[in-house]
Amino acid sequence: MKIGVVSDTHRNKEYLRKVADWLQQKQHISTLYHLGDDYEDVIELGDEYFDVVQVPGIYNPKYRDGTLEPKKIETVQGLSIMLVHSFEKDVTENDKIRCDIILHGHTHRAEITVNDGLLTMNPGHLKGPLDKKTPPSFGLLEIADKNVNVSIYNLDFDCIDSMELIRSENRLYKA
Repeated sequence: MKIGVVSDTHRNKEYLRKVADWLQQKQHISTLYHLGDDYEDVIELGDEYFDVVQVPGIYNPKYRDGTLEPKKIETVQGLSIMLVHSFEKDVTENDKIRCDIILHGHTHRAEITVNDGLLTMNPGHLKGPLDKKTPPSFGLLEIADKNVNVSIYNLDFDCIDSMELIRSENRLYKA
């Protein structure tokens, strides 16, 4: 199963649409995860493209008043995947234990890490040509029976970071 991962679009629907087109046409994703800022950016994509699962960013009024949950947990092929905007504000130690993968945004800096069998990925941002001194980027998560591949792409659709992981009974490990 292939899942697109975007964050911090900040109303830049041009970049979001460009990425969504590529993810649909070239990667044939089934689902897009949006990790917040701005929550409303992806509403129309669910009707046109694929399933969309999203969490709000910390600036969303519904995040602030508690109307929208700050995190969601999806189960995909037996893996527990948490979607959250701010890792620092909303991820607990219990979340790190019960999840296999945590996808987060907020910092606008793309990153893939594995610590103690827990995969974390920040796909970066789609805010503009340069934000917080970093160019825009997005992620792709591929989940199979025996392995997980995670990649980060720039807007030229060049892979700028990736990691291949092997699934064990209880965690993920670098291949």
